[in-house]
Amino acid sequence: MVIDDLKDITLIEACKLYVRASITGTTCDCKDYDFLLANGPTHINSNNSYYMPYGDPKYDIKIKLLKVDPHTGLWINILKGGPGSMLGIHRHYDQVYGYTFKGAWGYKEHPEWLSRAGDVVHETPGSVHTLYIDENHGETEVLFFVWGALEFLDEFGNTIAIEDWRSILGKYVDYCEKNTLPIIDITYPKSKAPDVHFHNKDKVEL
Repeated sequence: MVIDDLKDITLIEACKLYVRASITGTTCDCKDYDFLLANGPTHINSNNSYYMPYGDPKYDIKIKLLKVDPHTGLWINILKGGPGSMLGIHRHYDQVYGYTFKGAWGYKEHPEWLSRAGDVVHETPGSVHTLYIDENHGETEVLFFVWGALEFLDEFGNTIAIEDWRSILGKYVDYCEKNTLPIIDITYPKSKAPDVHFHNKDKVEL
């Protein structure tokens, strides 16, 4: 079946044709309608990005921005810091997941635990805390998946800065330009997933 004119078919109907073709092992050629296909896998080479200073200059905190998704507000980064480093008090507008590569870190407001290598931390929307790196475990690296914005606060609870995908991307571009580094587009996947055709189980010989 060939679809030559988008006017003759709705998006839902086209998707049904793709599903039916995949199940029966036939083909469905929707010419030039790549939007019907899911985005392909995105490979992120962390060596293509750079660590840049982040937060209060008196603390040795750096982040490496790996991906920014304007559609979902997600930004992925690796945070690195030396013993005793801190990231200011901040409130999360959405959830965050952190995976600790090495070292140890925690929140001043939660002395009951410390995240060490291999641990996962889930930060819930609306939570407020102060990230610190433990002084007894050397340099620490954490992979963070951040959705939404961070609202940085002073000691009185006043807002001093808001960080989201747009502002962090701007910091990345500014850092690259200032240091004459190549700017890599990390905003969204470019490839499309290939159409997958499954065998018709009635025709498969076992």
